Amino acid sequence: MEFGRVPEDGRRTEELGVDLSFPDNPFWDFSIHTYAKAGVAEACLALQERHGADVNVLLYCLWIAQRRGGRLTRARLAELLEQISSWRDQVILPLRGLRDLLKEWTPPVSKNHAELVRATIKRAELDAEHAEQLFLADGVPVEDDRSMLSEAAAMDAAENLAQYLSLLKVRSSAEEQAWAATLLSAAYPDVPADKIAILSRFET
Repeated sequence: MEFGRVPEDGRRTEELGVDLSFPDNPFWDFSIHTYAKAGVAEACLALQERHGADVNVLLYCLWIAQRRGGRLTRARLAELLEQISSWRDQVILPLRGLRDLLKEWTPPVSKNHAELVRATIKRAELDAEHAEQLFLADGVPVEDDRSMLSEAAAMDAAENLAQYLSLLKVRSSAEEQAWAATLLSAAYPDVPADKIAILSRFET
C-alpha cells in the first residue's frame, strides 16, 4: 500500500523541503500482511464493534510477541491505552464517524462529490491509524529476537490478547475465543491448530 501526502496548497512535500511521509516500520508491514489473511478483518472488526477494541492494539499484541520482551504486563497495556486514548478519541473515532455517516447518509451535494470527500476522510483515518501504530512500535527492537513462528511467541501473543480483552472486560465465550484463535493462527501459521485452540481459551 502506498500513501501520497500533498499539502493543502497543492504543492508536493518535497517542494516545501518537508518530509511528511511515514517511515518504513515492521509493525505496519506485519499489520498489512496479517490483516489481509482470511478471517482476520472480520475478527478484528467484530471485537471493535462489540467490545470497543482498538484494531491497532489487537495487532500490536500479536506483533510484540515476536520481539524482545514480547509478553506485555497488564500495567504496560493499560499505560499504552492511556497514552493513545486522546489520539483515538479525538482524531480516529471522529474521522471514522464521518466516514460512516457519509456511507449511510444521502447528502444534498452531488453523490460523486460526497464520495470524493468520503474517500479523503478514509485516507485521513488510515493515516491516523498508521501514526498510532508508529507510536506503539516506538522503542521496540527492530530485529526479531526469535522465530516469528515459534510456539513461545504464540503463547506470549495469546497472553497479550487475554490481558487486553480483560482490560476491555470482554467475557470469554466460544465466539470471542474463535476470534482470538483466528488472530493467533494468522500471525503464527506454523503453530498447530490444536495448540492455537488451547491458547485462545483466555479467561476474564
